[in-house]
Amino acid sequence: MAENIFLFHGQNTPQIKSTTQAWVQNFQKKYKDNYDLHTVEDSKEFSMQKLIIEAQTIPFLCEKKLIIAKNILHHFEKQHSKILLKTPPSTIILFIEYRKINKTDKQLATFQKKIQVQQYELSEANSLKILQKHITLANKYSQLILKQYEKQPEQIEQIGKQLAAYFHNQQINDSDFFKLVDIKQEPNIFNFLDTIYKNKIQTLKQYKALCQFNQDPYKVLYMLIWHLKTLIQIKNKQTQNIKPFIVNKHKATAQKTSLSQINQLLQDILKIDQLSKTGHIKNNTELTIAIESALFENT
Repeated sequence: MAENIFLFHGQNTPQIKSTTQAWVQNFQKKYKDNYDLHTVEDSKEFSMQKLIIEAQTIPFLCEKKLIIAKNILHHFEKQHSKILLKTPPSTIILFIEYRKINKTDKQLATFQKKIQVQQYELSEANSLKILQKHITLANKYSQLILKQYEKQPEQIEQIGKQLAAYFHNQQINDSDFFKLVDIKQEPNIFNFLDTIYKNKIQTLKQYKALCQFNQDPYKVLYMLIWHLKTLIQIKNKQTQNIKPFIVNKHKATAQKTSLSQINQLLQDILKIDQLSKTGHIKNNTELTIAIESALFENT
């Protein structure tokens, strides 16, 4: 196995860049020379032949030569393997690919088996390390960022830098966090329920927000049934099985809304539930529209 040829590959670009930077710093520190540090990247002028010639050339003023070759392995062909593996020990080659190279790649399969290979893949743990390198966040904020950008490690790093620059270790609140970070904030279904019989415009607006966030319409349906039955119990003063804070929260709505209003909406929602179970409402889109119509007519 060639001890002077290496390959870093994978989708975790920040980790590859960080490790590569450490390599360069260690090379400069050990050999105290920049003349024999070369970086080549994919371009119209690049050719594998030029890289091979550079690799075979002895260092100019230094014991070792380091060549960093970025994103050029799509130019690689089988015949290059035998030549590159004969690279003299005085030359170190580090191939960097910001993509995952499969072991089954026909052109690179044999070459990979004979060089030092390190894969840097995406994972929640690695993404969290990228974020925490710049700022320590409450778990709820970290998880939101990781969920939104799980396949974009460079975006995670940029967000970490942005938050660190803005907050300077000050306490972070929801308002500032969502202003700075482009994350679609999940609507709260309880906030939606609280608008019913209070403000029709807000009810429909919050319902639309729930739908746009791909909220399960069946969850909305059953939460509506629970909420309306709760209002009826409060209205009829049958609250022995309801937690006191829920009674206090919805008492004002129940008092100002007639029993017939609540019953009418509940009956419409229960009818929608029945239609969905019997196949007359065939999919989520039809269910979403039916619920919206009931809310529009009865609130």
